[in-house]
Amino acid sequence: MTNSNSLQDVLIVEDQHLMRLALAHELQAALPDSIVHAAATLEIALDLIQSIPFALVLIDPGLPGYDQRSEDDRLTAVRTIVEQSPAAIHIVVTGSDSSEEWETCRNMGVAGYIAKNSLKPGTMSTILGRIADHGYCVGLMHETSAAPEVYHSALTPREQEVLGWMRQRPAGVSRKEIYDRLGEQMNIDAGSAERYYKRARAKLLKFGQLPNSL
Repeated sequence: MTNSNSLQDVLIVEDQHLMRLALAHELQAALPDSIVHAAATLEIALDLIQSIPFALVLIDPGLPGYDQRSEDDRLTAVRTIVEQSPAAIHIVVTGSDSSEEWETCRNMGVAGYIAKNSLKPGTMSTILGRIADHGYCVGLMHETSAAPEVYHSALTPREQEVLGWMRQRPAGVSRKEIYDRLGEQMNIDAGSAERYYKRARAKLLKFGQLPNSL
């Protein structure tokens, strides 16, 4: 993969509705020119694969009909999808990650193996970039968020994403650096990223107390 923005059709195989929506949002942000398809079961995914030449497939191994506690069942689901879509880039996104499973998936030809709780706003672009540069990406980070999270219905998805980035800003990293990174992730200029942040901040101030980290 030389240019992630050139991917046309991508597929999410995930049975949890909210996780499908979250992954779809991340893919839309990372690949704005692509069409995102989604399947809740392996059977639906295989039907789609037969008719669409997917360039990228995200796979949750714990699909309906497969025991997510069984390593054999999980790997069977992954293997089936990989074998049926050999030209695609495959990324396993799992809530039960292990280094042993990653090694097995990698031997199948899987390029990415990511723990669900290591996914944060904007990280899909980073994952795809690492695969493009190095051929693979692995994230086995079972960790909780470094900062409390905040959500409000008045915020747009883009404003929410900017707030998420800002709340996870490491010590020593300036807001300007975050604006620059957001500009690259969202294909906008840093000034627009700053305006999204200030607009989101103003909305939170209007509706209640602003979190300390903002």
